[in-house]
Amino acid sequence: MKKIANISLIAVVLAAVAVGVAATLLHARRQADKVLCTSLRVVIADSSVNRFVRREDIPAIFRRSGLAYFGKKIGEIPTREMEKALTERSLIRRANVYTTADGTLHVTVVQRKPIVRVYTDNGQSFYIDDEGFIIRPYSGYTSHVPVASGRIAAPFGGAFRGSMFSFFEEKKKRDHLLEQLYAFALYIAQNPFWQAQIEQIYVAAPQKVELIPRVGANIIRLGSFESFEYKLRKLEAMYEKGMPLSGWNAYEAIDLSFGNQVVCRKKQKT
Repeated sequence: MKKIANISLIAVVLAAVAVGVAATLLHARRQADKVLCTSLRVVIADSSVNRFVRREDIPAIFRRSGLAYFGKKIGEIPTREMEKALTERSLIRRANVYTTADGTLHVTVVQRKPIVRVYTDNGQSFYIDDEGFIIRPYSGYTSHVPVASGRIAAPFGGAFRGSMFSFFEEKKKRDHLLEQLYAFALYIAQNPFWQAQIEQIYVAAPQKVELIPRVGANIIRLGSFESFEYKLRKLEAMYEKGMPLSGWNAYEAIDLSFGNQVVCRKKQKT
């Protein structure tokens, strides 16, 4: 009997809590029907890293999408539609939009993280982010990432934006060079040492990839993208042990295309 009484008491308490929560939600909904939106608060979560999206861009996107908010009851503001309008922009990865009882519309935006800017052989230009998403450059927006150029074909149309992997899957084709370039650029972006070293990637041919470092006047001949991690580890070891003795500018070219060897060509004396 005591156990039954305890269960009954718990049921009564839970029912009371449920009624209280429902009443609170109803009160909040009624308040939302009265409170008008009087301010907009925008947070660009990673603005110290990338500056693709500015705070003033957010209300402009809402205006172009016909999504009014100022002076509107906060309970009637279409926050989900606003999130969709924001994430349709190729520069925005995620968006969170919500209102608070003080009449504020809150917007938090997470930008995409470019890892390389590509210039194709027919003059197209785009960024690739760390998820393989293609981002078209916008006037006034730049990101300090390595630049890749040379014999790189453009498999996408000029207005394409989206995941390159989804594109390849849909078209039932592959672009091995672009996929290798993405993997290489992602490795560089995730490795602080190489992120500080590599400035340009030049594709003379699929088997002739050259790297231009930020420091030193030499060219790094990678060969193909195959086994690039191993090749870069060999070069990093040389930098750590041999380069300080000879100096950054002692070599004209450093060749990593010979398997286990790092072949260095010294500059000709003039």
